[in-house]
This record gives sequence, C-alpha cells and structure tokens, in this order.
Amino acid sequence: MLKELQAVVDAVVLANGNKAKAASSLGIPVSTLKDRLVAASAAGITPLVTPPDAKGQVEKLKFQYEDKIRGLEAEVRNRTREELTAEAVRKYFFGLSEKPASPPKWVGKRENLASGPGVPTIFMSDFHWGEVVNPVEVEGINKFNLDIARTRFKTLVDKTVHLCKDHMVAPEYPGIVCILGGDMVSGDIHQELAETNEGQTMQHVFDLFEHLSSGLSHLADIFGQVFVPCTYGNHGRNTQKPRHKGAAYTSFDWQLSCILEKHFKAIKDDRIRFYIPAGPDTLYNLMGHTYLLTHGDRMGVRGGDGQLGPLGPIARGVKKIKATYADLGIDIDTVLMGHYHQNLRLSDAIVNNCLKGFDEYAMSMRFSPSSANQALWWTHPDYGITFESKVFVDEPSVKTVPVNWVTWRGE
Repeated sequence: MLKELQAVVDAVVLANGNKAKAASSLGIPVSTLKDRLVAASAAGITPLVTPPDAKGQVEKLKFQYEDKIRGLEAEVRNRTREELTAEAVRKYFFGLSEKPASPPKWVGKRENLASGPGVPTIFMSDFHWGEVVNPVEVEGINKFNLDIARTRFKTLVDKTVHLCKDHMVAPEYPGIVCILGGDMVSGDIHQELAETNEGQTMQHVFDLFEHLSSGLSHLADIFGQVFVPCTYGNHGRNTQKPRHKGAAYTSFDWQLSCILEKHFKAIKDDRIRFYIPAGPDTLYNLMGHTYLLTHGDRMGVRGGDGQLGPLGPIARGVKKIKATYADLGIDIDTVLMGHYHQNLRLSDAIVNNCLKGFDEYAMSMRFSPSSANQALWWTHPDYGITFESKVFVDEPSVKTVPVNWVTWRGE
C-alpha cells in the first residue's frame, strides 16, 4: 500500500499539481487519487522525484514560439515585397494603369512617309543630372554641373528641332520618338558621388522633371505627337547593389518616367505617350523596324579590351540579346543602349553618348575624350534607319580654318 501511495504523490508532482492529469496517468478516478493523497500525507510520504522546472519550461516554449513567429513575420514581409510589383507601384502610388500603355497608332502608320526622311528619334540617356565634373581634374577638357546640364538640355531640344525641321527635305512627320534611356540622374551609389553631387538625388529627379516636361511639351508643339519609350539605368537606384527582382521600382529613372506620365495624364495632354515596362528591355516597332531599348548594363557580358574598349562586350551582348529574343520568336533589327558614354555604331546596334561628357573616371581609365552629344536618326518605312546625326550640346571649340576648304599632302 505504501508503494501505491508513493506512486500517487510522485505522479502529482510530475503532473505539476494537476490531479486530473495525474489520475489519468495512474488509471484511477480523481476521487480515488484524492483519498490516497490524504492517506499519503497521514503516513508522512514525500515525493521521491524532482519536480520539473515549470517556469523554465514555459520560458523555453515562449522563446521557441516567439522565434517561430518572427520567422513567419519575415516570410510574410518577403512575400509582400515580392507581390509589390512595378505594376502595383504604378497603380497605387502613381495612379496609372497597371500595365504600360501600348505605342500610339501613328508609330506604325506608313501613309505619306515614303517620299520623306522617315520618323526622327532623339535618344536621351546618361544625363547624370546633379553630378559635378571638375575641369581641373580632367585637364580642362570638360566642366559639368546643374547649370551646365540645364543649358545642354535646352541646346539638345533646340538642335533636335533645328536638324529635323531645317536640314531635311519634306520635313513632315507624324511625330517624333524621344527615348529616355537610363542614368538620367547621377545617384549616389558610389561614395565619391554622394560627396560631390550638387544636391540630393530627389532634388535632381524633380529638377530634371521640370526640364523634361517642358522639353517634351515643346517637342509636341513642333511635331504634334511624341512617343517616349523608357528604360532604367544602373546609376539612379536606391540600393547599393543592382537588383534583379523588383529592379524597376528601386530606380529613380523608372520613377521619373512614371512621374512624367502622371503629369501629362493630369493635364490631359494626350499628345505625349509613354511606354514604361517593368523589365530592363523596352521593345517597340517603328515603321516596321523592331527596336530593343536597354540601358547597356544588363547584357549578360563582362570584360573589355585595352585596344577595342567596350566594342567586344557590346558586340557579344547584342548577339546574346538577339539570340534570346529569337528563341521567343521575336526578331530584333536594332538594339539601342547608352551606358558606355561613347558613340558606337554596329550594323545592328546604336550606342548613345552622354550629356555629362568626359569625366574624372574616363580620365583615370585613359578613355578617349569626346564632346557631349546625343544620337539622332530617322526610321524610314521602306529602308529602315536612313539618316543619322550626333546632336552636340556644347559650343564648338574655336579652330583656325585654312583659306582653302580642302588641301592634300604635297600641294
């Protein structure tokens, strides 16, 4: 009998005082358990087992559950970020349609164009708005700041109009294509830029917005319609490292394009149509010619050559891009890119220069200096790309012009 009483006492201790649980473990009714506990107390029987640390067990379980909760909360946040797509940002933050608008109908019309030069395209990219280039660090070759950027942009718009309207025969156009090709603002992805930029990135975004909105309105006044295909670059981002997922809505270039689209929608100016995909590539067809616009930093190639510079990587990258889209059943005629701050022309690619011009990085890397300019060309419905020009945005340096307009050796 004493063994049974001892077992009852020990069972109650192990059950943390829960008599119903102890009775269940012993296989006896609770009333029988209570009677035996009274008998055990009268016999002076005490527990032989060590009572469990109930408080410690509770704290341990609490820690485990809290850790699990934190993990689940992190998973929810990650899934929320993944669901916050560029389309959702367009809809909820900018009040725009979730999907980018299609190109306007005039882009594909051929009427009354066969006898003219075609449709002009001005390629605006690599403005690096807000960056400062100190002339003493580049042997006086170039100088750049916000005031100079504003002047160069005005010159770019004015010269584009001048070249299209005053230097072409039968300059009647259904509209003009104005590309926004990325790296429009300097950004602060490098410490030296954060230290030397003229102001903060958001100041640059809104300052450039004022000039771009005015410039696009002026182009619409002159050409009637403006189609604006957009992409984003690598400089104007709010992350230290480039992203692959959700890259668009971490880009100030992409945000600037959306702000511009929202602005013209708000003032009901439907002459200006934007095409702003969420990915790094912007595909559009102009007069039967298929263009692919990408900034140039996401071509899947690396490296360069001391003699050929970026020509090798660009050629390989263009080949990879065209092969990828060919697998999707899309034939690309011409790939458009900036990023390299040089004028390069391949049979199937146009590489744009920059508004910023020669800088300290180019000087340190021993690149060849070039005047700040942007690419301008015409797309004909029968012949594709016909006329091409550079739009120089600085005053030309004064040179001594010989008396004879042409000379030759041994004259």
